[in-house]
Amino acid sequence: MYPDPVLIVDDEFPIREALSSLLRDKGCKTLTAGTAEEALALMGGAAISVAMVGIQLPDGNGLQLLDEIKRRSPSTEVVIMAGNAFLETALGVIRHWGYDSIYVQKPFDDLEAVWAVIRRALEKRSLSLRNQELMKDLERRNREMHAAIKRQNSLINAGRAMSGIVAHSELLDYFIGVVAEELDVERASLMLMDEKTGEMWIAASRGLNEEVAREVRLKAGQGIAGWVAREGKPILVKDVETDPRMQRTLTSTSASSFISAPIVLSIPILFREKVLGVINVTNRRSGASFEEDDMAFLYSLAGHAAVAIERARQFEELQGAFLSIQDAQKHLIHSERLKAFGQLAAGVAHDFNNLLTGILGQAELLQVKLDEPTPDFAALRKKAGLIQSLALQGAAAVRRMQDFTRIRKDAPSEVVDLNAVVRNAVEVTQPKWKDECEARGVCVTVRQEPGSLPLTSGSVSELTQVVSNLIFNAVEAMDTGGEITIATRADGKDIRLSVTDTGVGMPPEVQQRIFEPFFTTKKGGQGLGMSILYGIVARHRGEITVRSEEGKGSIVELRLPVIVPASRERERRRAEGRPVGPAKVLIVDDSDLNRNLFENYLLPLGHTATLAANGREALAILEREAIDLVITDLSMPGLSGWQVTEGAKKHNPKVPVILVSGWAIQQDEPRIRESGVDWILQKPCSMAKFQEAVQKALGHAGEDGAGEGIAAL
Repeated sequence: MYPDPVLIVDDEFPIREALSSLLRDKGCKTLTAGTAEEALALMGGAAISVAMVGIQLPDGNGLQLLDEIKRRSPSTEVVIMAGNAFLETALGVIRHWGYDSIYVQKPFDDLEAVWAVIRRALEKRSLSLRNQELMKDLERRNREMHAAIKRQNSLINAGRAMSGIVAHSELLDYFIGVVAEELDVERASLMLMDEKTGEMWIAASRGLNEEVAREVRLKAGQGIAGWVAREGKPILVKDVETDPRMQRTLTSTSASSFISAPIVLSIPILFREKVLGVINVTNRRSGASFEEDDMAFLYSLAGHAAVAIERARQFEELQGAFLSIQDAQKHLIHSERLKAFGQLAAGVAHDFNNLLTGILGQAELLQVKLDEPTPDFAALRKKAGLIQSLALQGAAAVRRMQDFTRIRKDAPSEVVDLNAVVRNAVEVTQPKWKDECEARGVCVTVRQEPGSLPLTSGSVSELTQVVSNLIFNAVEAMDTGGEITIATRADGKDIRLSVTDTGVGMPPEVQQRIFEPFFTTKKGGQGLGMSILYGIVARHRGEITVRSEEGKGSIVELRLPVIVPASRERERRRAEGRPVGPAKVLIVDDSDLNRNLFENYLLPLGHTATLAANGREALAILEREAIDLVITDLSMPGLSGWQVTEGAKKHNPKVPVILVSGWAIQQDEPRIRESGVDWILQKPCSMAKFQEAVQKALGHAGEDGAGEGIAAL
């Protein structure tokens, strides 16, 4: 009933025997001693439940023995035995020492009363031991709770790390760091499975030699980690020395070998029943074995790792796919850009061929007329005018090509008589609809129905190009001949122009896409004609529509707003500026043809031309001569037109500068203002346009004309 013995220490043998007999009858084990020395010898390493000590012993004071017993066994309860003579002394010493003791008085009159005292001491010790056990259990549970909370926080932090760490290697290194810290292990490793080779490699580790971590490769089924990977099940080894699964691992003699390190806990990293890898740990630094809760923690962490690994893999795959698509897109864009420019060039070539056909035809007719005995100078002048018109249309086509990648800011502002545009377009296209068709035995007639129209603003050459292209399209739609009707009329604030043909017509699906760039139904066509026309009409703030029916021809209608042009008198005054007398003009151009041409343009105005073939020569002239106006080309070897302008303005800030260029530079306003250019003249330009620009520049000499001048020329 009472496992620990009761120690009886007294110098009287009868008392020892009486108490020993009583306690044995009550189920207690006893040890008896007559002296303090005997008592301490009997105690040895044994636990004593109660020590009954007489206050007077042959070899010393009983209270001194009591002190030694308490020192050796604090849980032992003490019962002091004292006669009447020593009772007060014993009680005083007990209170002084602070022992919570029980005493009995000798001689014993009632052994049952003595037993009651001893029993209370035994119960008190039992309660004390139980309390100690409960306290230890509470401390253990607190430690376990703190450890569980700490691990739970580690799992939460690991989950958060999934969203905060994108790099695959950093993520795995973080996870293995959590494993090593939480389990307090000497070595830990996270291995990933290579699906192609069926081997595992160490992606992150703690405590492993770097060379080992870099070189180790394990097949599925090889070693502890390989078995876990193959079976998809965990392994927990509590005794490395006796567990048969560890025997093959421990036979390795290489101390630095990964396999030689005894893996005592290995967990598969599973994602949807697929093994991505394993987490391995060796023994704890403390030497304590792993338990099931350690395995549960590692399983939870492996779950986080699985999601993170798969997410990182998917991210890397998506990133790779994105980069691949991005690269393919770049190649596609480059290819499409080249194709677009090729198609644009082909479309421009198509337009230029039409224009050159007209120029060549009119030039040949001009030569025929000149060879006649009595030339009709009115007809010759008309032919020359047509050639000039076709050349201007070619210049407009070049500008459209330049605008292919730009948004033009300049709005057409010439005075336009739309009926005159139609007449000009009909005459320009005559070689196509008349001469070429008659040569094929086909009759095509063009009928004009001009209405009464107000003057408007726009680009004569561009609108002529629109009408000409519509005539060309109509002719191509009438292989067997037919009639083209071009009508104009005023409609409130709008001007209407329609081109009607009796050709083959178009199905609805073609009508819907006719203005799309690169869409064409013609064999070998480029699909740019109608899209370019759409852009021209849009720049004129107008609309273009198509109505057609298969077998019944087509009607293309343009609607242009009536924009009242500035009065001719106001334009004349603006062009004249101040009265202009004979001036000295510096012409800078690396083209001999252009220098001579511009010089001849100046002669009728009474101005003197000084010629320079390059920028350096021009600056030298400016240093030694007084110049009233500088006309410079933009693109030249050595110094550019920008640099010539800057040099001229540095020499004389008031000298006006006209920059001549075939490039679309009007959009580069900051560069224009920075250089000091006053006026811009676009190549090619007519003699009248050139002379107008010169007179304007000289008439406004000394004024700040950059912004207005750019628009005016």
